[in-house]
Amino acid sequence: MSMRFAWTALILLSVGLSARAAEPPSLAKVGVPFVQKYCVSCHGEKKPKADISLHPLTGDLKKPKELQVWQAVLAQIDSRDMPPKDSKQPTDTERTQMLESLAAAMKASGVMLDDNKWLSPVKGNYVDHQLLFSGKPAKAITGTKARLWRITGPAYEDYIDKLINRFILNLRNYGEFRLTAPWNFTPQKDFPDYASAHRVGEAEIEYLLRNATIVSQAMIKRHSGNVPSYGGYIKELATLIKAGKNATPAQADAVLAPTFRELFGREPSDREKERYGTFLRTTTASLGGAEAAEQLLIALLCQTEMIYRIEVPNQAGTPQKLDSRSLSRSVAFALTDQVPDQPLQEAATMGKLSTREEVAAQVRRLLDDAKVEKPRVLRFFREYFGYDSAPSVFKDEVTLQKIGVRGARGWNADFYVSDADQLVLSLLAQDRDVLRELLTTTKTFAMTIPPQDRRGTYSDEYRLKKPTFEQDEQTLIKIYGVAIKARADWDPKKTYDFPEGHRLGLLTHPAWLVAQSGNFDNHAIHRGRWIRERLLGGRIPELPITVNAMLPDEPHHTLRDRMKVTRVEYCWNCHKQMDPLGLPFEQYDHFGRFRKEEMVLDREATNDKKNLNMKGEPRQIKFKLLALDTTGDISGSIDPKLDGSVKDPFELIRRLAQSEHVEQVFVRHAFRYFLGRNETLTDGPTLIAAHQAYRKSGGSMNALITALLTSDAFLFRSTQ
Repeated sequence: MSMRFAWTALILLSVGLSARAAEPPSLAKVGVPFVQKYCVSCHGEKKPKADISLHPLTGDLKKPKELQVWQAVLAQIDSRDMPPKDSKQPTDTERTQMLESLAAAMKASGVMLDDNKWLSPVKGNYVDHQLLFSGKPAKAITGTKARLWRITGPAYEDYIDKLINRFILNLRNYGEFRLTAPWNFTPQKDFPDYASAHRVGEAEIEYLLRNATIVSQAMIKRHSGNVPSYGGYIKELATLIKAGKNATPAQADAVLAPTFRELFGREPSDREKERYGTFLRTTTASLGGAEAAEQLLIALLCQTEMIYRIEVPNQAGTPQKLDSRSLSRSVAFALTDQVPDQPLQEAATMGKLSTREEVAAQVRRLLDDAKVEKPRVLRFFREYFGYDSAPSVFKDEVTLQKIGVRGARGWNADFYVSDADQLVLSLLAQDRDVLRELLTTTKTFAMTIPPQDRRGTYSDEYRLKKPTFEQDEQTLIKIYGVAIKARADWDPKKTYDFPEGHRLGLLTHPAWLVAQSGNFDNHAIHRGRWIRERLLGGRIPELPITVNAMLPDEPHHTLRDRMKVTRVEYCWNCHKQMDPLGLPFEQYDHFGRFRKEEMVLDREATNDKKNLNMKGEPRQIKFKLLALDTTGDISGSIDPKLDGSVKDPFELIRRLAQSEHVEQVFVRHAFRYFLGRNETLTDGPTLIAAHQAYRKSGGSMNALITALLTSDAFLFRSTQ
């Protein structure tokens, strides 16, 4: 029964709208002239670039070879990779007409196209940056399409945990018994919490049903005995349960409103009164009060409100402001990953979320109140920088032993992640030039407690009592290079200065460096790609499946030398956007240690006759140190002040940290995270306003978030 109710709620609240678009002009009339005008100068009959000739195209997709070429054209024009930046560019109207006619022709010929591909987080940078920040005023309220945005796993688990605590339910909600969400996001390169990316399927519903049944049965048991002297209690629910087979329709009717208030902090709607009331009376008459109460609780704990942020306008059509209750939930989940607190609930009930200023007041209240936990804000920086994936990077025991760690158990990159978290939180507390400070600070916390280790042998209280650091702790601290030689010098709440000239901001922090490394080596390509996409707003195509992305196994060469294979013409078109940005970070090894030389295999010494045994095998593998080359280059950026060579990572970082363009790209990422979708050209005014709010406030993250959560894109929804 509860399964039916859950699915019914999901179906009834899903929003869809279909419309018939005007027939686009034919490919022969639009596509072929476009290609002739903008493409054949490079892809003509004689010496065509990439061996692709476009001059003979006719627009006839019945020809298999021509269809294949047009598919490649569609991908290049759609991604704006073609025509090249230094070539004549089509107008936005020309490009749009070209894409519409080509897509229509493709579909008519039976080709399946993914109309939602630009919704993916990895496609966010494909919207033209200069057009977004061109300053064109909004013609009307833009808003966001109506949607059901699935709440995060921590939000669901927090609600269940608080429900158990409020009613003093006798449940072991920890360890293997914890009632977890079935959709906790797996780590990935981009933001995982996009509204369009997740829907709840049958497997998740089964999991939710199990959780709801466990909690509901505990609730029934709680209300079956005497009135408790402490903890939550619903008198009407207890009355229905104790009446059993003798329960009356009036007793059943009395349960609904107080149960809604206790579970959801609101009254049931007229529709809910009718649906759940009918169900409750019917079940009471056939099964008795206790069974009816349990089924009601299961149904409520599986309904849409337990799964989604419901962001649907009351009427179809043009953008409308979200109703107060939906808006209060969206604000709360955007910052706290929890249902609205009492002041926010009261503001929604009293109609004090009707203006942009009233919403801004509530957002600022939540951001300014240190007692209100705001995990979503910290999570933005975790996911933006990606440093939280450092513990998942495997380091083999042989390599660990070389740096002084006694096996894999002694290597705990969680400490670095926790230190980076504390650094982010400390700079957020100051709330001045947040991005620039994160990129250029020379301070760090050291060996703070990872959240999962706040108790037991890793607790501060336990560690402070120990007179000396253990060997593995000493090794982890040495990687920082900070002046902590004894436990008496260590304070988990204090920031420490990095050695002068050794580090600059999060991109030189061991957490980020390890996260952007491999098992045995640095990953300069990953590091460069991160900078290109996250700071410069660039676009890097995914690796073709035909490419063997392996560097040569040449341990006698430096990583820079081994990466010369990426300079062949076929590879360099993409790698020139990444490698010169990542190679300056060769200043550090794959454990995040500052270095001035790189250790490589000494083949001559290893194979020297004096080092060979009777079988001609080396007795010892010998190494030598080679001087580092930390030079790099910024090219192809929109900001001419950025482009040029750099001598080391510090010059690279300082140049990036001073760039207004980098700030704008950062604002775009904040938009995606807090709005749960990619930006579109119509969001340009919202992004400009958010960036201005950030700049005028002196780089305040709170001001940036407030601007985003009071924008049309956040406040308004439409079904068009």
